Order: sequence, then structure tokens, then C-alpha cells
Amino acid sequence: MPNRTVHSIKVPRLYKTAAKIVQEVREKHGSLKTLIYEGKHPNVSGIYALCYKTLAKETQLTYLLNKIKILINEPGLDPWLARILVTELLWGKKTLKSECKPIQTVLAYEQKLRELSNIDDVERPRKTDQQKVNQKESSPDQNKDQGAIMTFVAVLGKLFIYSMAMFTLPFVAFFGVQHIMKVEFHIRDELHFCVCCCNYIKKPRYVRINTLLLPLEKGISYFQEEGWHIMPKCSNYIEYLDAVKKLKQPNFIQDFHIPELLVFPSNTIFYKHSKYQSGEIVLQDKASCLSSYLLNPTRGSVVLDMCAAPGMKTSHLAAIMENTGKICAVEVNEFRYQMLCKTIKLTGASCVETVHKDALTLKSDEYPNVEYILVDPTCSGSGMLDRQKLFGKEKYDPIRLKKLQAFQVLMLRHALLNFPNVKKVVYSTCSTCPEENEQVVSEILENVQNAYKLLPAKELLNGNWLNFSSKIYNCSDKCLYIKSNVDLCNDFFIAVFERDFDVPLPKYKEKKPRQQVASNNQGKKQIDVLHAENANTTRKLKKLGKRKKTNEETFQNGETSQNEETKDNILIDSVLNASSDSIEFIQEVKNDSDDNTSQNNDSVDIEPVIKKRKKKISSMMMKLPRNRFRLSQHKELRSQKKKRKIV
Repeated sequence: MPNRTVHSIKVPRLYKTAAKIVQEVREKHGSLKTLIYEGKHPNVSGIYALCYKTLAKETQLTYLLNKIKILINEPGLDPWLARILVTELLWGKKTLKSECKPIQTVLAYEQKLRELSNIDDVERPRKTDQQKVNQKESSPDQNKDQGAIMTFVAVLGKLFIYSMAMFTLPFVAFFGVQHIMKVEFHIRDELHFCVCCCNYIKKPRYVRINTLLLPLEKGISYFQEEGWHIMPKCSNYIEYLDAVKKLKQPNFIQDFHIPELLVFPSNTIFYKHSKYQSGEIVLQDKASCLSSYLLNPTRGSVVLDMCAAPGMKTSHLAAIMENTGKICAVEVNEFRYQMLCKTIKLTGASCVETVHKDALTLKSDEYPNVEYILVDPTCSGSGMLDRQKLFGKEKYDPIRLKKLQAFQVLMLRHALLNFPNVKKVVYSTCSTCPEENEQVVSEILENVQNAYKLLPAKELLNGNWLNFSSKIYNCSDKCLYIKSNVDLCNDFFIAVFERDFDVPLPKYKEKKPRQQVASNNQGKKQIDVLHAENANTTRKLKKLGKRKKTNEETFQNGETSQNEETKDNILIDSVLNASSDSIEFIQEVKNDSDDNTSQNNDSVDIEPVIKKRKKKISSMMMKLPRNRFRLSQHKELRSQKKKRKIV
């Protein structure tokens, strides 16, 4: 390329897209697979492999980049792009072919990177056998001294302790674990559970037949024509899990609980399959399918999906209802709403009405006939298996969990108490944190006052399940836990609420988010200050703030500084805009008094109203910070007060 400089040559799109995805995953806790398929890059498998390897090698990459100081010496190099390029150079294709500046910059450090790329030793430096021998030879006297300390009595004492522990502790541990698993987790086959926990098992590939476009029998026969062999159905859930663990090509099996869900070996690729691209099959994890399966709306019913994107649960609900009735799929985020519409169109769910709106603003009169509600709100995502493989068991910020919990309680309470004709509500999260699961359900059970009851998840699945919620909470063991190391799918939590129409619904009180409440309270305080009409309030302000000059003296002398004026611009504008309610209130009292005076020629006693208003002003003033007013605004307000003065 003789006519182009190195600076004008673009970075290959594969690397730029991968760098952006990795940054989103680490900084914004995004889902790796979701971000990859949203990026619409033609080489999906290449992007996934590069991103996955970069995230998995994060510790080594940080060490290498710090060691060679490439980010310090090259400040113009994007750190996330640098990670992608180094990963490709060391653990990917082992080469970088481009004349663009970022790649040439990384190649300039190639020799140093390869010298430091003993990856096994980067994270945990280990001593070689020769170093261990040299260490032993260098300190023979020390070894002799340590051997002399071990006297005969000490050896006998240690042997006695070891023998007691060897014969006692195994029995205590075995029966203790057996008791906990039976009582707390309802697990009967302890040996199977222990084997599942100890051995790492890859998650199989779940494929849901979209019965809206492809009948189940036809879908199974289609895969058989491709060379797949369906395995016989299992008699119980434990037997089914064993069969899934041993799945190998060309075998597949029908799910034990959900008939339209097929299970294939873990390495099976369906993203390029014609049936997937046409919407006839959906790649949906079993944990995600169970929410719709347990809601189980009847044909012709009205369903509300409050957090619908990306739409796989919604399309599953439409398939369960056989495209009859109506499903209102709500999503507030613009980008996710577009994903929802695309999924609904692809899967042929014609009974779905997409709504681009905040679910918390939905009113009962807008959707009076809603009978079933699915609530799958935003959560920490700690149950996603792919995330656990990359980052392990992450420690989540307690403050963030509390915020998520508050939002989830708000969403679930809105669903349960705002729609009077609801029969069943399912709450689900892809989280393993009790703060988002049992604690949310327990708080809601206190709010609904027996108007709803929790359906036992074990009975809903005919006893064929192993993991349930903890008994230490109000929900007891009635909720469902999906464990990846046992159930071979993503970790999930599901609670099923059923309406008891014999008990009236408690009055629903709409609760606003904390920030909005705080801003409203601040506005109310400022409104009350502006409408304080007596000298007592001014004196309280003076005493409370301990000012050198009162506001009235400052404005009489016209000594409002430019700094104070600029600080007060936003405050006063917001006060004037927000004070319409108080102005209407005072004007209403004045109009009522004028009407009564003109009709009866008697004075109207509004003293109780004024006293109540003064009391509210006083309480607000005790919490109010220092106030400053511009001269022009103050004069205008004083003139308005004189006009509103009530005789």
C-alpha cells in the first residue's frame, strides 16, 4: 500500500470488536455471548474464542503488560485492544498480520513478550526440581536441627492425634453431610450429588423446538434424518441427569420436564443451522425455559411479561398458549426493545404485543384483564455458568446487591398488588445470591398479607427436583433453585405465587426510587421556604443558620455577590418551577374565602389551615440548609405574597 501511511491503515474489525466486547464484559458486567451476537460480526466463533481466551488469561496479560510497560511507553495504545492483540500473538494464531499502528506497536515488543510468556509460571512462580535440591543441600544443618526437635514423645503424641482423627472424623463428616443434604436440601442420592459436585461437567447444548413454526414430532424426525439418534426417556430425574452427563455425538435426548426442549452434547454448534436462522429452533437454556413452563398460562389467557427482552421466554409463552390470547411484552431499554421485536418477529409469536415502556408505570386500568405475570428483573447475573468459568465465584458489592434487591422488590410488589385479576405470578432471577432470591420473596410475603401464597416447587415438578430454597427464610423450601453442578444448566431461582381471591388485596402504595423521593423532598422543602409569610419563620431561619446577616438585610442592601448568584441560579429556577402546587393551594384557599365572604358577608375562619401550614413550614425549616435568594426573585415573591394575603 504505497499511497497509504501506517497511521491511516485501519485495525482489523475482528480485533476492534473483540476489544470492545471484553471491555463491556469487565467494566459493565455484560454477558459475553449476548454482546457477541449483538455485534453481528460474521466470524462469531472467532470472536468468541478470542474474547474467551483474553478473559481467561486476564491475570497473565496484566502481568505481561505491566512488565514490558507497553501502556506507559505507548499512551496512545488502547489497553483493551492491546490485551486482544497480545492474546492473539501468544495464544491464538501466534502471529499478527497488518500494517496498522497498534499491531506494529505490539510487534515491537514481541521478543520481550515471548521471553516472559511462560504462562504457567506467570501466575504462580514455581521452583524447579533442581532449585529444590539445591535448597535442601544448602541447609543440611537446619534439617538436622529440625529432626532433633522431633523427640520420641512428640512423635507418639502426633501419631495418637492422627489415629483419633482418622477413625472419628470420617464418620462425623459423612453423617453430618448426609443429614444436612436430606433435611436442608432434600437430596436423597448423596453419592450421586457428591460425584456431580466433585467432577467438572460441561453444560450440554439445549435446543427448544419452536412449536409455533415447527411441530415437535417433525422437529425430532428432522434431526434424526440428519443422523442424530434419540435416546429413550428416563424413569426418574437422577437417571436423566446421568444420561445427559454421558451424552456423546450422535445422540440426543428429550428433556425430562419440558417436552419441546432437546438436549445435545456440549460441543454441538447450531448458530449456523438453517432451522436456527429461520426461528424454528431456539437456543435457550433449560433454566430460562422453566420460568415459562411453571407459569403455564392457559390458551386464550392474557399474560404480562414485565422484563421481556431479549424475548426467548416471551416466545416460549406464546408457544405454550399456541399463539392464542394476548401477551404484553414490556421493555424499557431502547436497544433491548429492538432485540425483543426482532425475536418476536423471527419466532412468529403473533399474539405478542411489544410495549416500549417502564413496567413500573403500568396501570391496572391499562391492562385490566391480566391473568398471568412473569417477573424476571435485572439481577447480578451470578448464576450464569459462562461467567463463572471466566471469573470464578465473584464477590459482589453489598451496596449494589441492596440496590438490586430494592428494585426487584419494587417490581414484584407492583406485579402482585397492581393487577386485581391476576391468578399466578412467577418471579425468577439468574442469581445465586439470597439477597436477590429468598430475601426478596420473604419481604413480599409480608407485604401481600395472605392475598398470595407460594406454590411448592417440588409439587409443581411432581417431586422430580433436588434443590430448593433455604428454610431459614419465610419462603421456606417452596422456591426452586437450579444448580449448575447438579442440574447441568445455568444457576437460577424461581418462585411461583398463586392468588387467593378469598383474601382482598392490600392497598397498593406506589413507591418511588430513592433518588426521586429525595429530589421531591428537597423540592417540597424549598417550596415551603418560598411561601413562609410571617416574621417568625424568618427568625427561625436566622437562629438555625447562625448567619451574620439575614436574607432580608442582604436584599435590602442589594449585596448579592455574583458567586452567590451563580450558585443560586439552578436552585431558584427549580423552586419556581416546582412551586406551582403550593401556589394553587394558596390560591384555592383565597378563592374559597372570597366566595364565602361575598355570599354570606361573614369572615371565613381559615386559621386551622394557616396553623397547619405554619407547622409544616417549621418542620421543614429544621432540616433546611442555608438559603440564598436573588434580589429580583425575592422582590417578585414578596409582591406575590402581598396579593395573596388573606384578611
